[in-house]
Amino acid sequence: MLSTACGALPDLKDVERQAPPLAQTSKIYDAEGRLITTLHAEEDRVLVPIDRIPRSAQKAVIAIEDQRFWTHRGIDLKALLRAAYVNATQGAVVEGGSTITQQYVKNRLVGSAQTLDRKVREAALAWQLEEKYSKEEILERYLNTVYFGNGAYGIQRAARTYFSVRAAELSLPQAALLAGLIAGPERYDPLDRPKRALVRRNVVLDRMLDLGMVRPERHARALRSPLRLDPSRERNQYAAAYFVDYVKRAILTNERFGETYQDRYDFLFRGGLRIYTTIDLDMQRAAENAVNGILSQPGDPYGALTAIDPRNGHIKAMVGGRDYWVPRREDRYSKVNLAAGGSTGRQAGSAFKPFALVAALESGIPPSKTYSASPNIVLAEPPCGRPEEPWDVENYEGSGYGTVTIEQATVASINVVYAQIIRDVGPESVVEVARRMGIRSKLRPYCSAVLGTNEVNTVEMASAYGTLARNGKNVRPTPIRLITDADGDVVYRHKPKRKQVVNPAVAWLTTQILRKVVLYGTGTAANIGRPQAGKTGTAQEWRDAWFAGFLPQLSAAVWVGWPQGQISMTGTRIGNVTGGSFPAQIWHAFMAEATQGMRVLDFKSPDQAYVTLPVDTARGCVLTPGTSPVGGVDYQNFLPGQLPPECPSISPPAAVVGVPSVVGMNASSAYDVLAAAGFAVTQTVQETEAYPAGTVLSQSPPAGTEAPPGTTVTLVVASG
Repeated sequence: MLSTACGALPDLKDVERQAPPLAQTSKIYDAEGRLITTLHAEEDRVLVPIDRIPRSAQKAVIAIEDQRFWTHRGIDLKALLRAAYVNATQGAVVEGGSTITQQYVKNRLVGSAQTLDRKVREAALAWQLEEKYSKEEILERYLNTVYFGNGAYGIQRAARTYFSVRAAELSLPQAALLAGLIAGPERYDPLDRPKRALVRRNVVLDRMLDLGMVRPERHARALRSPLRLDPSRERNQYAAAYFVDYVKRAILTNERFGETYQDRYDFLFRGGLRIYTTIDLDMQRAAENAVNGILSQPGDPYGALTAIDPRNGHIKAMVGGRDYWVPRREDRYSKVNLAAGGSTGRQAGSAFKPFALVAALESGIPPSKTYSASPNIVLAEPPCGRPEEPWDVENYEGSGYGTVTIEQATVASINVVYAQIIRDVGPESVVEVARRMGIRSKLRPYCSAVLGTNEVNTVEMASAYGTLARNGKNVRPTPIRLITDADGDVVYRHKPKRKQVVNPAVAWLTTQILRKVVLYGTGTAANIGRPQAGKTGTAQEWRDAWFAGFLPQLSAAVWVGWPQGQISMTGTRIGNVTGGSFPAQIWHAFMAEATQGMRVLDFKSPDQAYVTLPVDTARGCVLTPGTSPVGGVDYQNFLPGQLPPECPSISPPAAVVGVPSVVGMNASSAYDVLAAAGFAVTQTVQETEAYPAGTVLSQSPPAGTEAPPGTTVTLVVASG
């Protein structure tokens, strides 16, 4: 190896092998392949081959930076002598003598330290580079590494930054402007100093004319052209900002993408990745419209929403707060992703009750089991209390309901009944069910968990409720479908792992009960007129409000509250905020827009999952052909092995008749038909535009069922 007074000369092969990978800009796309934004650290770069760089751009750079590029061997002695003369006569450094090859070596391999040793290394490597690579290859490498200002490294990124075009689309005036930036990206910055940039561009054009690189008429047209800057919109606000933050966090915290945080940071911000996410920008727009449209007035609390496809765990929409782009000085919580729980999560309120319902059904307690629903109850025995420290539970606003079934308690969200349920099944069982179904936050196995004192977030609540939508199968939520590197090679592909975490029959029966919450319980404001289920939640003192619900193809959870802390939402413009108010309204607004064009599906029941029996609502027992009801008759679903006892006969057997079919009739006509057959009638309303107002959509018990006269037939009627 040759040596000089400065030491051994470097070997190009060794230096290139030791050089760090070239940083490239990563891109994030939505589920349809639409670009959302780009990610980069200090170097914003996208590599582009030389055949996609216009000849005019290549000539402009050579004209102003290295006019003898095609003839020298890496070092231009004439340029060095000329620069030395000009600098000496001007009394300052006004011209450089480095070739494009030397500049590339400096930028990519040896750095810019002003030392003799570095200068010698630069010259030696430039000479070797010219021996190893063609001129075209060197020019391509240079144009992909040189800095053009405003964070843009490489000509492709520069074209996007200043003109919002690809490098291949650069015009002659645009190419000349970019070439002029190389010598002084800040000094000639066209965004901050357009007049100076225009002068510099014209210097480049004049140099090209002098060197015969451009015809006079084209040169004249280019000189007359204004700058016509169109700064890249990618650098400004982009869609789904809270979700983008969620994606970044998912990569930066996952060791599969690097052993250390710095490894993962370099992978994300310098790796030139193509990150194909699960977000649907149309659904995202619907989610933002829903949250901002309902919580639209000054003084309204904050809202968050996450929607997930329960079939594969794909996060389809995420709203994490009011406006991510509001400066922190105006809203200190603007960058806090409330959809992911912020720093602590928020109390679930009664939206946690479905986990206790599943636990009860799994333990063999049927939905027809009755409990006292008095205004309050005091539990003074383990696991939910002690004589010296009893647990005193009250219903919402002190309401009393007499004796009710578990199903009725779910529909009306009765606290004292669920306090007794968690006492019977144990808080550990309820918490274990919640974990199985998708709650990842830390849960405390306290009896108060059934009233929602544990903190959760909308991502895990949407996932957990989605478990019911798929008859007990849970898929972990994911924001990413696919990641490729800059060459298009796949480095990560999400493969949904569907795990049966709840017995299908239990999940289906839970869903049927939660459907009634929306039809005529606390969640009617969420009803969008298609098969759906859900549950409201209101934390103590109205400090958090929830609605979580699902269709077969989409699950969503909405939270409303104050990010500052557990602040009561009383005395608002709608009074006290409950889960059935703002959250249910937001869920309704989102789903109504998000499901436009989505196929209407019903929940598919598993084989032999349940039996439907007539129940005497006054006694909670099954009516047989030889018994008559004391109260009303309600047809309920039961799991095998959980059938309630048969009602004892208290009067002579009553005759039974078939229930007429009235589905599709006008409600008035349906009433007449059923009354003539000896049945009582009640109705609930379902909002839908698919049928005329007053049309009977469904009936319970179904047509053909044999029932004694006096049985109540419940009709679901279209509201129009």
